[in-house]
Amino acid sequence: MKKILIILLSILSFAQSQSFDGAGLSLAGNYAASSRGINALGYNPANLALYRGNTMELNLLSVNAFLANNSFSLNSYNRYFTLKGNHGWWSASDKNAILDLIPDDGLGLNFDVHANVFGLAFNNFAMAAQLVSQGQANIKAGKFLRIGLFGETVDNSYKLFQPSVADIDAYSALKVSFAYAYPFSIKKLLPQSVKRLLPEISMVSVGASLNYYVGFAVAQSTSSNLMLKRNPAQEQNEESAEYDVYLSGRKALVDDGAPAGRGKSFDFGLATGYGKDWDISLSFLNIAGKINWTGSTEMFYIHHYDSISFAEDENADEQDWAVDEDSTMAIGSFSTPLPAVMRVGVAWRIRPNWRVSADWQQGLNEAFGNSTTPRLGLASEYYVLGWLPLRTGMAIGGREGFQYGLGLGFNFRFFDFDLSYAMNRALWPTYSRGAFIALSMKIKI
Repeated sequence: MKKILIILLSILSFAQSQSFDGAGLSLAGNYAASSRGINALGYNPANLALYRGNTMELNLLSVNAFLANNSFSLNSYNRYFTLKGNHGWWSASDKNAILDLIPDDGLGLNFDVHANVFGLAFNNFAMAAQLVSQGQANIKAGKFLRIGLFGETVDNSYKLFQPSVADIDAYSALKVSFAYAYPFSIKKLLPQSVKRLLPEISMVSVGASLNYYVGFAVAQSTSSNLMLKRNPAQEQNEESAEYDVYLSGRKALVDDGAPAGRGKSFDFGLATGYGKDWDISLSFLNIAGKINWTGSTEMFYIHHYDSISFAEDENADEQDWAVDEDSTMAIGSFSTPLPAVMRVGVAWRIRPNWRVSADWQQGLNEAFGNSTTPRLGLASEYYVLGWLPLRTGMAIGGREGFQYGLGLGFNFRFFDFDLSYAMNRALWPTYSRGAFIALSMKIKI
């Protein structure tokens, strides 16, 4: 049982993650009001019209990686799943501690990959191409895990049934974005009576992005259940156990080089400043977004049933009732929504070399692991030297629960290199249930 659990955790642990650049991750994503140039595409396209000190930016590299699950940290792994930590056996308290680490809603994973292939910002215009993969997996097997760890907890006859035991959906695609922002003068737009109420606001930037998706693959579970039953010995029947696993879903794949699907979404944003020291941002990302999947679309079905006899007589007759089915059926096209998000952000420049920022992120749907739980965060960016920013930030809520980020940059006149690291649900790496790592490089002219 221990080996099965370790294998399961390994499968759920390896993933790459979220749409952060090297600067935004170190701020724990609290970057909506202060992002500029190419970086603004992931937060607010209206920021393209705000001052950034250069005319053109060219993305050279942006790599983001995330390794996480929602239950186990490196510390808990070393404690319970290594010989040095558990001395070769689990006590009753160890087993209870392992179960307590798994949330009531199941052992889960959310993942989301963005790798920039190309990015260009010129004045108020920007375009980018990204490889995107997003999704989530959640397995509700706590009752079965308890049986596996403790064996018979009441008597030798039990039956457990868990509907919707596995909830899995994921997709991958190439995302191509085109964005533009335009600044409007408040003096020209508003009557004098309103301008008196907003004396510190002179300009509002409006920006929009069109995102086009070329889908590579998608997989979604539609139904799943797991049954475990133990039958006591009765008359001629020996003691036995049964298990039944069922999973169905739909998928689409690239077919003979043709895309598996195509789709689009829109981003819209507003940005302004209050006086000289405040920036304010409001954006909506992936609005009306969906991908229509047409390539090799199929329903898939996986069913496995087996029984085990605990006969004391080695010569007793054994009947093989095992069922092992894995089949697919062609279907027509289908559509999936894309994760939509609203972001509100403010940034305050306390000193010329020190800025703090705060963000509120609200998921607008639950597509591919998107969370409708609000996410609030606070961050700080301090320039020790004119070219050396130190960054840190934290956020609570959303799908990560809690995130703490650290990072630095080497920001020169014509070149930026940013590196960052963040932890999930912890303030120390060995207690983190995940690790974000991101770096990015760009040329500025």
